[in-house]
Amino acid sequence: MKHSEPIQKILIIRLHAVGDTAISIPACNFIKKKYPGYELHFLTTAITAGLVDSFGIFRRVFDIGPGFENSETEYNGLPKKFKRLVSSVKTGLKLRKNKYDIIIDLQNNKFSRVVRKLTAAKRHSEFEKYAEKSHSERVIDTFDSAGFKNLTNDFSLDIQEQQLNSGRDILLNNGWDGIRKIVLINPAGLHETRRWGIENYLKLSQLLINNGHIVLISGTEKIKNISAELKSRLGKDLIDVAGITTLKEIPGILSHISGAVSDDSGLFHIAWAMGIPGILLLGATRSDWTCQPGEHTICLNSSDLECGNCMKNICKWGDTRCLKRYKPLEVFNKLAGLMNTVN
Repeated sequence: MKHSEPIQKILIIRLHAVGDTAISIPACNFIKKKYPGYELHFLTTAITAGLVDSFGIFRRVFDIGPGFENSETEYNGLPKKFKRLVSSVKTGLKLRKNKYDIIIDLQNNKFSRVVRKLTAAKRHSEFEKYAEKSHSERVIDTFDSAGFKNLTNDFSLDIQEQQLNSGRDILLNNGWDGIRKIVLINPAGLHETRRWGIENYLKLSQLLINNGHIVLISGTEKIKNISAELKSRLGKDLIDVAGITTLKEIPGILSHISGAVSDDSGLFHIAWAMGIPGILLLGATRSDWTCQPGEHTICLNSSDLECGNCMKNICKWGDTRCLKRYKPLEVFNKLAGLMNTVN
């Protein structure tokens, strides 16, 4: 595309998964900076709308309606799929008046296609769901198909001063002295085969503390038991904000950290999108999809094993060897190297 072209109004659609939504942000940031005259809109769910809006990239951020991401089989007496279809139709008709030139469909499911067709955009491109590439590479491919050539990820996100101050206040109010460098740990793997283990995170935390850092744990209510256990053992050297922050507040908080170590989780992908040095421990997760590119990230995964990338919830060996082989000192040294290079 050339700067001489007319101003474009672009809708980007990503409806599911906090991590996958975050992964799309650096490419969108590149578009905003390279084509400042283009008007970017983003459609997502109510859960992730605040996060997307917090980066200041998009003129408008829309959510697809209440109940769309509800995990129950019914919502207000209606089957979940029917409710999602109704939300998709209503959203598509509402957005039609915006007269989009391009729709970048990063979801590519039946609901995003309903929205896309009803908005009657001049052209569109679709995310390739099954290509053996990282999610980030497939996001870039989707933009490329729409005509945005030579696009790359731009990790220099502009976090607003208000968010930075809010994030700093949250950290200070929960034990940070404002001086020690912060490293995020995120033991939030969904299944046994995606968990590095609390004892490994504890040993890593002790290494970090012994080297002058303070440790941060964040996330949803689902990890409160883990964060409470770590807090009881690490005391004042752990900042525990698990379950007390919103997704919209997370970028402001993460702006103050120096590094991250995490199981497969949405929180790590937010840190990745912000260019924060990090180690991702994947286990059973497909590494070709989930290991994102970037000099600021190292992905320790199972692809070298015969049983690697198994996607199973229970390890067939009973020991989650794909993850447990990575020792805390090794992870610490890799993270220290990244932080020295990137920060």
